[in-house]
Amino acid sequence: MSKVKKRVRPTKEQAQELNRRLDAVVDAGHTSDLYCDCELCQALAEQAELMGYRTDSTIKQPSKKWNRRKQEYERRRQIDLVKAANLAGQGLTSAEMSEKMHRSKSYINKLAREFDIKIFTKKRGRKPCR
Repeated sequence: MSKVKKRVRPTKEQAQELNRRLDAVVDAGHTSDLYCDCELCQALAEQAELMGYRTDSTIKQPSKKWNRRKQEYERRRQIDLVKAANLAGQGLTSAEMSEKMHRSKSYINKLAREFDIKIFTKKRGRKPCR
């Protein structure tokens, strides 16, 4: 059995250096770029590896699998949006729509909020006397 290397708690100076490099990356605007190979991002990756937060400092390029998954998600979302709009036009509530579409009620409500789809709600309260 190989021995697992235990991560040592970083010193105050190491933590400050990591925060300084992280601030430099944020100031450069590379927050959403996961696969950046500029000097600032490489220095941050090396510092994180030195402190034991990463296993390797080389930043790998993304595989095609992630792009495909993102495209599939977008396509499924567009289909769900059309279905939600059609069912809302029929006068269904979000609970009924979630049952028919096999999606969660919160997902249906999020779609409706984002694309301004009006979803009907059942009236609450007591039934009128007859």
